[in-house]
Amino acid sequence: MKYLVFSDLHGSVAGLELLIAAVKRERPDCLLCLGDTLFGAYDGDSNRCSDYLSHSSTPILGVRGNCDHYYDERVLGFSLPEEQTLYFAGHRMLLRHAPFYSDFKPGDIVMYGHTHVKTLSKSGGVITLNPGSIGKPRDGAPGYAIIDEAGVRLLNARDSSLIESVTF
Repeated sequence: MKYLVFSDLHGSVAGLELLIAAVKRERPDCLLCLGDTLFGAYDGDSNRCSDYLSHSSTPILGVRGNCDHYYDERVLGFSLPEEQTLYFAGHRMLLRHAPFYSDFKPGDIVMYGHTHVKTLSKSGGVITLNPGSIGKPRDGAPGYAIIDEAGVRLLNARDSSLIESVTF
């Protein structure tokens, strides 16, 4: 199984093009969207973004961001709960838009967006991932992440160069 994780697209046309290219290049089994999907970009086209995501042949699991609306689920074609928990390769994966403030267990993979700043770290056996924003980065380059059986890789969405990686 291979997951592509992205966040804070905000309806950005440039971000959507980067996402489409990443999906073609990486060929993930599932997309994980960490919220703020359709609204808020200067180059925003929420219709174009929702059209691509709602017709994606790759399954999408998402969470609601602070700029998402309850009715976005209807146009996106996937639900947007506040949080999601998945299990993969013996790891509990926790997804939400805003940062978590809780205790985690070794082996957990904690994912969030919201800050538009990329981070990937492992401390006490807990992996923390924020792929940054693919549509409106605040730290220079748009980003996304790949999670597979080997671990987690944080990548620059412009050229797929590796920014950081951690192994399981």
